[in-house]
Amino acid sequence: MEFELNLKENEYALWMTLFVSILIAAIVGMAAIGRGFTAVDNTNSPQVLSWSDWRMIQAQHAYDAELSVLRNDAVQVATLLDQQRPNPVAAQMLSDAVTRDTQSGDPSLTNARNALSSAALSVRDWSTGVLDRNSAIQSVQTAFALLQ
Repeated sequence: MEFELNLKENEYALWMTLFVSILIAAIVGMAAIGRGFTAVDNTNSPQVLSWSDWRMIQAQHAYDAELSVLRNDAVQVATLLDQQRPNPVAAQMLSDAVTRDTQSGDPSLTNARNALSSAALSVRDWSTGVLDRNSAIQSVQTAFALLQ
């Protein structure tokens, strides 16, 4: 049995083969990527997300993002408090940044936002000499406790 393939006579076959190959590679690639993002139940089998599940995942991502920003701000406030010589200008700028970050957000983080804002203001007041260092330290520790 003899089989002859002449690609010069049939260019359509070459382009169709190339298209099918790219399509198969794209499907395999999307399946590999989708496996990492597919929700699974307790038995480790994939499940279809309902609208409420999808909203819950979005809310969790928003919560995690805001908590990360607040924790970063708290670390910056604590770092400023650890300096031997207070810098009132840096404290004011950091206080303004923390105020912007704590103006609104997830309702479940309201207490943490308020404590962090208070801590930033306390560190600012400590840097200008209005508040003693121990009160500022207590305020920062309260904020860290609520951001755990």
